[in-house]
Amino acid sequence: MESSCKFKTPCNGNILKEVDELGELIMTTEYQQAIGSLNYLAQHSRPDIMYMVNFLSRFSTRPNLKHWTALKHLTRYLKGTLNLSLVYSKMDHYQLSPLIGLADADYANEHLEQKSISGNVVSLFGNPISWISKKQYVVAQSTTEAEFISLNICAKQIQWLSFLVNDLHMTIMRPVIINDNSGVVLISNQACLNPNTKHIEIRYQYVRNLMMKKLVDVKQVGTNEMIADVLTKPLGIQAMGKVYEMLGLKG
Repeated sequence: MESSCKFKTPCNGNILKEVDELGELIMTTEYQQAIGSLNYLAQHSRPDIMYMVNFLSRFSTRPNLKHWTALKHLTRYLKGTLNLSLVYSKMDHYQLSPLIGLADADYANEHLEQKSISGNVVSLFGNPISWISKKQYVVAQSTTEAEFISLNICAKQIQWLSFLVNDLHMTIMRPVIINDNSGVVLISNQACLNPNTKHIEIRYQYVRNLMMKKLVDVKQVGTNEMIADVLTKPLGIQAMGKVYEMLGLKG
């Protein structure tokens, strides 16, 4: 790997179409060990590779040549970005701040089952403290439903972190969850579902319940400002550069 070339993105943009479960099994144990190591890194200090590690882990029991090629691409990306690390900014003086969660989804991203991918980042005092990338358990019937499911996943994480912050005797403002889908924000603020959104299951109404109790607020942000994008799909070089800045990944 020392003499291998370096890549500027975690994966090839066509990875979703190229990788499948067909093909001869190759070095399954070694593949699983590599995924385990990369997952540790993604969970603790490199949110920029979280999506790709999650994607490749789906093939841990049946890795083939294409999976290994994608895995090597990821390690070469890491080789080229060894200087990147999460930098937590220091405050000159303490001031009240809310937990801020950014929730996003990539609709029908998974080409085998047509399931969507949820991604969210939670920050406190402007610094990321939690991030998730995961395939949704159900097949969303619309982009709005996929985004709403992701919003609820983020709401659960926000609520748990709120309890943790309270246990640490820290005073913070009411948590805010941000999404770039206007329909999702509208649904979250409605007292009941309308005929066009009745198909969204009751179990995904958790965030609306929190809002009714005034435990969280839901707001909209522009698509270009949605940093959770990096946790839902492959991004290009220019987009990755912006992600580094917004996540606090610095060299």
